[in-house]
Amino acid sequence: MTSRLLAGAALAVTATAAAVTAWTLTRPALTDLPETVVIAPGVFTYRPAGTYRFYGKLVDAPLETPVAEHPLEIMKYQVSRAEYAACVTEGACQASTPPQSGGAGAALPQTEVNWYDATAYAAWFSRKTRQNWRLPDDREWQRAAAERFFEEEIVAEDEDDPAQRWLAAYARNVASRGDIAAEPQPLGTFGENSHGVADIAGNVWEWTTTCVANSDLTEEGLAPVRQQEYCGAHIAEGRHRAIIVDLVRNPKVGGCAAGLPADYVGFRLVRAR
Repeated sequence: MTSRLLAGAALAVTATAAAVTAWTLTRPALTDLPETVVIAPGVFTYRPAGTYRFYGKLVDAPLETPVAEHPLEIMKYQVSRAEYAACVTEGACQASTPPQSGGAGAALPQTEVNWYDATAYAAWFSRKTRQNWRLPDDREWQRAAAERFFEEEIVAEDEDDPAQRWLAAYARNVASRGDIAAEPQPLGTFGENSHGVADIAGNVWEWTTTCVANSDLTEEGLAPVRQQEYCGAHIAEGRHRAIIVDLVRNPKVGGCAAGLPADYVGFRLVRAR
């Protein structure tokens, strides 16, 4: 009887050890986690995305100064081709162009991804790391961008020629690009901002979870009345805001819902605690 108990205990220990070993082998090591930047709580400025009207007239979104009560942890760099290729290899992400996972291309940011590709990667990476990773919303992205957020100048709508406001915004967005490189560059090329986040407002725009919305403003100081929210397109942030249809992987060839299209679109994730 004693020998049977000992044998059963030995088998249980062996099975447990095997299960632990298998779990350890499939779980990424901490060294596999991306480098992140933690932004401390505090006051920051935020210009909401979307179209705002005051009694039918187009106006700029009101500038807000919210107080962040919690830290924000965000990837220092955009997701690279090599990192995205790992998700493709496991069948959790859609293959993209170019699909390089090695060589010089591995150090480039992953582009040619639509909004669904980016969210699929976040879900896969969360499962792999047993942590909660997701795309930032527009407010979080602007908080992380700090001084690199492109602050649009206020341009009043001309009642006689409303198109002048759109033309002025278009010209501003073109000017904001300057002599920026035409092709995606290795991670870190565009330097760090005051928070230590790299490549913010380079030549690769970044997907957010913020949908396109129209709002009416009433009296000063009152919250806007939300009229419509359309989530078939999302805000992509970069040198200027872009509204890109969710299915689009290359905004330069079409699918930008409004304004000047982004050069390229990629993404980085935030880690929720």
